[in-house]
Parts: sequence; structure tokens; C-alpha cells
Amino acid sequence: MTIKSKQDVEVMICQKLTMILKEQIGEQVETAAAEVAGDTIIVRFKGVLPPAERMMVKKEEGMELIKELKEKLIEKIKPLLEQTIKELTGAEVVDVHSSFNPETGERVEMFTLNKDLKDGF
Repeated sequence: MTIKSKQDVEVMICQKLTMILKEQIGEQVETAAAEVAGDTIIVRFKGVLPPAERMMVKKEEGMELIKELKEKLIEKIKPLLEQTIKELTGAEVVDVHSSFNPETGERVEMFTLNKDLKDGF
């Protein structure tokens, strides 16, 4: 497959990472958006909480439990996320930063790469 533009890469990243989140940790993403900015890729996933987890985060204890669970689950699949980014961009992932907000049900993944992608498009 030949990727022709920055937008093509961003669409493929959203599709592949959404699939991984669903298959590996059961997150049903409502929407996803990716932005390639030089040597950084930022992906924002909205609506990753299923109904049972939405009920749990209404209480502080449940919110902390869900947040801890999501952090542990994403740590387990980081190698797969990194490999997917490498396959789609041709760049090695140097670092990954993950953030999950149980109040909004949003997840953000930020990938720092070993090269600037702007010349690749």
C-alpha cells in the first residue's frame, strides 16, 4: 500500500489504533482523530467508556479504579501500538505518552518518533 499524503497516514493511524483498542482491551471508540506534527503523532479517542464503566466513574472510588485499569491495559499493548506506528510511518517510536480522563471518557496517545515525517509526504 502506498501512502500518498499526511491525511492518508492520519486516517490509517486512526483506523488501525481504534481496531487495536477494540480487539486488545475492549474499548469501543466513538471517534478518533490523529495529527502528524513533524516527529510527533497525537491521537485523540473519544467515547472509550462502555456503559458499565460510565456508571462506575460517577463515584470517586470507581473513577480511580477505572483510571488505574485503563493505565495498566494500555501499558500491556504499547509494544503493539509502537509496531503499528512503525509499520504505517516507517519511523521508530522513541517514546509514548498516554493520558486517559475518566470524567470525559477520552484517551490521548502521543508518539514521539526518531525522524520528522514532514519530508515523507
